[in-house]
Amino acid sequence: MTPEAMFERELRKLYHAELEILDLHGDLAAAASDEVAALFTGHEEETVEQINRIERIVEALGTEPRAEGSPVMEGILAEKNALVSTEAPADLRDLDVLRTGMLNERFEITALDQLLLLGSDLDLASPILAELEANRHEAKGALMQMEAIVERRRTV
Repeated sequence: MTPEAMFERELRKLYHAELEILDLHGDLAAAASDEVAALFTGHEEETVEQINRIERIVEALGTEPRAEGSPVMEGILAEKNALVSTEAPADLRDLDVLRTGMLNERFEITALDQLLLLGSDLDLASPILAELEANRHEAKGALMQMEAIVERRRTV
């Protein structure tokens, strides 16, 4: 495999993940208390923009957007399906929702780190790297918000 092929493969996986995240966040919000639900519903616009950025990257590379599934993302979706189908008190359900959300954000950050490294090694144009960096920044921000809620609940 070449670095170019790896970059394209990982970008397709990230694109698939972002498309799935739109539904994931809605399901997580529906399963959560108001405070946690607001976090996920507020992230929808960012997710749409992250998808748009990936599409701009693909366009800049001269290809068509294609999604490719990832076993990691499929696992996160399976976790979500398991938690939304169980009955649990709100505080416990929030913990499941936050864990699933944090797993997702960490997956995104890791994928973006790999794409940024590959993109840098491939000397991709600065606008492409800036789009990836913007997505990483937003994923990191969402993760930090979730971690802050968990930390607040730990110290109560």
